[in-house]
Amino acid sequence: MNWALTKIQSFLSEASKGEGKLSPELVEEFKELCGKAIDRQFNQKRNKWRLRMSEVGRPICQQQLNKKGIKQEYEYNSIMRFLIGDLIEASAVVIMKGAGVNVQELQKEVKTKVANVELKGTYDIKIDDKIWDIKSASPFMFDNKFGEWGGYMKIKDDDTFGYVAQGFSYAHADNSDFGGWIAINKSTGEWAICEVPDQQENEKLNALRKVKSNIENVDKEFKRGFEDTPESYKTYSGKDKGKVTYTGNRLMNYPCTFCGYKKHCWKDAELSPKISSRAKHPPYVWYTKLEKRELK
Repeated sequence: MNWALTKIQSFLSEASKGEGKLSPELVEEFKELCGKAIDRQFNQKRNKWRLRMSEVGRPICQQQLNKKGIKQEYEYNSIMRFLIGDLIEASAVVIMKGAGVNVQELQKEVKTKVANVELKGTYDIKIDDKIWDIKSASPFMFDNKFGEWGGYMKIKDDDTFGYVAQGFSYAHADNSDFGGWIAINKSTGEWAICEVPDQQENEKLNALRKVKSNIENVDKEFKRGFEDTPESYKTYSGKDKGKVTYTGNRLMNYPCTFCGYKKHCWKDAELSPKISSRAKHPPYVWYTKLEKRELK
């Protein structure tokens, strides 16, 4: 797919010079995709639990709470993050078409049976007979998952969001190969293509085993999937150089910070500037226990 990335970069480079153009048909398609995106985020509510391919690879604790009907709670800006992701995906689709990438299918719904359960999903795009997932990513995720320092094995080894199971489920249901991920850096606009191995039968089997295991375990007793960690900081100068000090506070595990059920699992969860940070404007982090609010 390096050829596709070259085409995309060339097309965008021409557009930045005022030389690249999108056809009126692609402009109309973009408008339609944007309309669907905003309708999906604001107006479409799921009333009945269904296990979707986009969710089946995620931590089993999330799926258990979802099936029980526990309401997810997100911060007010979350819907904007989801919407921005959808709009970037819509942009990516028309840009790839404008650049001459061979887009065969778009937003196709597929279904299959795993562990006697019907599993449905809608994959993003098919290019040259392979299923691809389009992802908008933060700079950190872009670099460390999809870009220069990432790669398939990096994603597979730390797959909190279930990207691998999601992609192979789509491919299995469509009787196609899974290509990988087309990622766009939300901050810089850079593109990356992260491919799965060409010899992928074992990878697909392992992903489907995980899907089967999650389906079989979704009705078991709920158990929180991640534990919090003690907050600490290290002294880098003076007589206490090298000393590690614990604040007494506890930090939420990273995967939990993105979960809509975090306040179900952590009743006292609180978003606050990081106490142990020495920065003038400390980053906000999620605490599960916040007793000390400043360092002396």
